[in-house]
Amino acid sequence: MESPKEHKEKTSKQENTNQISDQLLTTFLIDWIKYRIKRIWNSVEEDKKLWLNIKTPVYIYYLDWSWWLKQWAYYDKKNIIFMFDNADRITLKHEIIHSLEFNKPVPDELYKLYKIVRNNITEESFGGNVVSFNFKKNIHEFIADGYSKWPFVNALKREWLYEEFLEKTKYIFE
Repeated sequence: MESPKEHKEKTSKQENTNQISDQLLTTFLIDWIKYRIKRIWNSVEEDKKLWLNIKTPVYIYYLDWSWWLKQWAYYDKKNIIFMFDNADRITLKHEIIHSLEFNKPVPDELYKLYKIVRNNITEESFGGNVVSFNFKKNIHEFIADGYSKWPFVNALKREWLYEEFLEKTKYIFE
């Protein structure tokens, strides 16, 4: 068992490592996009096209580049979104939802609903449409998928959970 002094030193080292890691990531992201930014937009300008009501804008950096592995990146520490040229509107909406909900405390009622949805949504819930269980990764994916991915929205409707989902997630737009 470690002493209080050893624990404090260990915690301090971990905090320093985290700070260095954050600095390296920030530097990497900034260097990586330095010469590839096609345009900078903000989410409020996109909200009507995406059927959202956004009060707090987040910057969207459109990159003049396509990468087949990824179409997007949401960087929560800076609250910015990177979108590659090959990204679609569904992906953009998904990332904007992340930017709205990510740093807000999730109500206990929503965690309860998330558990119900994880247990009740099956392949049959998708009614023969594309099946995506991305929503099961974590509460953040659950929220973003519920506003952006129509096969999942329809699965929620089939299980009579969609209205409850909308009610319990409306806090992200306040």
